[in-house]
Amino acid sequence: MSLQIHGGRHKGMIIGIVSTALTFVLLILSVVSYYLYYKNEQLYILKLARTSFYAASGLILLQAIMLMWGIHTHQFHWQYVFSYSSNDLSTYYLTSTFWAGQEGTFLLWLLFGSIYGFILIRSRVKNESIIMVFMTLVQAFIAMILVKKNPFTYLWDLNPLRFHEGIIPIDGNGLNPLLQDPWMVIHPPVLFIGYSSTMILFAFAMAALITKKYDDWIKNVFPYSLFVSLSLGTGIIMGGYWAYTTLGWGGYWAWDPVENSSLIPWLTSLALLHGLMIQRKQGGLKKTNILLAWLTFILVLYGSFLTRSGILSDFSVHSFSETVINNYLVAFVVFFLAIALFTFLFKIPKVSSNTFNSSLVTRENFMFFGILTILISATFTFLGTSAPLLTGIFLGKASNVSLEYYNLLNIPVAILIGLFIAISPILSWKRKSNEKLKGITYHVIGTILVAIISFVLGLTQIVPLVIFTVFVLVVFINGEIVIRLFRKNKWEIGGYLAHVGIGIMLIGIIISSVYDTTTKAVLPLNEDTSVLGYNMKYLGFQKGVSGKDLALISVTNTTQSFQAAPKFYWSEYSQAYMRNPSVHNLWIKDLYISPIQIIKPDQNELGKELILNKDEVIYFEDFTIKFTGYDIDSHEMSAEKLHIPAVLNLSNSEGRYVIKPAIRIINNKKTDIPVKLPNSKRNVYLKDINVNDNSLVLLIENENVDSNQKSMEMLAVEVTEKPLINLLWLGTFLMVGGILTAIINRIKFNKF
Repeated sequence: MSLQIHGGRHKGMIIGIVSTALTFVLLILSVVSYYLYYKNEQLYILKLARTSFYAASGLILLQAIMLMWGIHTHQFHWQYVFSYSSNDLSTYYLTSTFWAGQEGTFLLWLLFGSIYGFILIRSRVKNESIIMVFMTLVQAFIAMILVKKNPFTYLWDLNPLRFHEGIIPIDGNGLNPLLQDPWMVIHPPVLFIGYSSTMILFAFAMAALITKKYDDWIKNVFPYSLFVSLSLGTGIIMGGYWAYTTLGWGGYWAWDPVENSSLIPWLTSLALLHGLMIQRKQGGLKKTNILLAWLTFILVLYGSFLTRSGILSDFSVHSFSETVINNYLVAFVVFFLAIALFTFLFKIPKVSSNTFNSSLVTRENFMFFGILTILISATFTFLGTSAPLLTGIFLGKASNVSLEYYNLLNIPVAILIGLFIAISPILSWKRKSNEKLKGITYHVIGTILVAIISFVLGLTQIVPLVIFTVFVLVVFINGEIVIRLFRKNKWEIGGYLAHVGIGIMLIGIIISSVYDTTTKAVLPLNEDTSVLGYNMKYLGFQKGVSGKDLALISVTNTTQSFQAAPKFYWSEYSQAYMRNPSVHNLWIKDLYISPIQIIKPDQNELGKELILNKDEVIYFEDFTIKFTGYDIDSHEMSAEKLHIPAVLNLSNSEGRYVIKPAIRIINNKKTDIPVKLPNSKRNVYLKDINVNDNSLVLLIENENVDSNQKSMEMLAVEVTEKPLINLLWLGTFLMVGGILTAIINRIKFNKF
């Protein structure tokens, strides 16, 4: 625990806790008022509902500002600030601690929810009253959770045995080193923008059911559906790139349960997006769209429960540990699932949709099959993600599924989705389109030629080749549509551009995975080593800008030269060595260097180890050696610096001697300070000490030790070449750009 200083209790900060409780009360008042206005349209009731919501939103903003202020001014008497921040964090990382814990992320959710509610009210959306009933009800439930687990709670209120009232730590626990990354500043907020925006879909769907306006709602909800897909998709992509550049295992998606908890609602939001298009054009899928809208929100709640309840703590590096709000999280899911399911089952028999054209080859049929395929993928992923919960309930022991489960089940899904998004854009709505299939003949021929060339170049595995071929066809067909529309100055290109992005993304995944080359190598200090055609020289360590040790590696080949600097450092927070890769983009490929370990010289081969207790006499060659204690000078000791010499009395036929080999520890980095063995060129090292037991371990060099061999150390690394991985990132950029273009087009031209 950090050192503590005395400080008075900041009673003024109780305003944060009171604000949270008052926020809950105001939100409940807004819910009731909006419902009463729906039943009896009295203007003063609507004014009360809006005023209550605005007041609650103001208090939420106040709490967010207070928490950010508390983090940046180191109010370590708050449990949340103490748990996730520390004095040594930079401004950027201090800001990111706002959403490092559960309380902060719930407050962030409330803040975004307030913004969405404000937009809906100001836009005078139809059925505002019933939509805002559900929007505000969600906000109220989150506020209730924050009343139970509040970011402004004092340390001594939660842990009176460890912290005495008024005694404030001078430093906090700090931020997990894995989270001390620039992506931590932007990725979680983007993802929570997506999470929180699903409540809009839920509110619109419930309003459509209650008001029986099964067609009117889709025009208003469509841009929000685009926004949900955009924000969730962007957050997922950012998370994948963060994992790729930080975790060191060389990949970007590991089917981690916490990663999947954001993927599943994104898939259902994509299904909803295409379902709304079918309903607009053909009048079908009315029931399905309402189901998908509220289901997307429920899946976000379920994912929050899984990741925050501690159920996944043994299966995911991203999961929170078990907390006191588990029952609240369960209630969160059950309460809104019950409302949605009951209303849906009660109202849905009265909903009628148009039937699809009997011909299979229509756009709505192909899009519908695509929706089904997406939902199959979401279902498989949902079952795999829920495996720890399901096996714990039914088998008594929680277990997880393997990566092969996800890969094997999603391979046919990927192929089918590729075929549907390749062909459906060229088909007509509501009428047979067999003739239009002839229009893609040249695209098919080009795709086959590309597949043959890829096979000759080495893409011979049948499954990757099939997936690659299908998505080349996706790029050809959708790309041609984008170019044609762009030349006509038509901006309805968003969906097609997103399809092109998905195609390029899958091509990048296939090529970078099938053609990647990985090897492990040991790099001796200051010696050239050939690795995958590169000349690599390990140059030693250097302190980075962030204070983390960098392993410097000179990398050259026939065309270029650069210096790689993977991070390899000791973390007091984790009590372990942390490793971050060095990723160098070489245009047509990435060179990915991940450190494994530092290999120190084998000192047992360099000399003789002796274990001594205080005042014990041992014999070494013609010497008697006695350890008499440690000669510690308090002036050379501090929290950051330790200098510990051991006093050794030696004697032989030539005389008596006193030597003091030592170790020095500065900022947790150990340095040996050897001394010469009397009448010899051999060094005596203090290899290990135990001050409490007054014992130590000496290392006395052998007679014929090479001075170069003594200083030799080696760095073990894993080196990977990932060809054309830029296609993956280009594809994700185009996919996000396509969805963003669709949103801009919808706003600018008011089209749907």
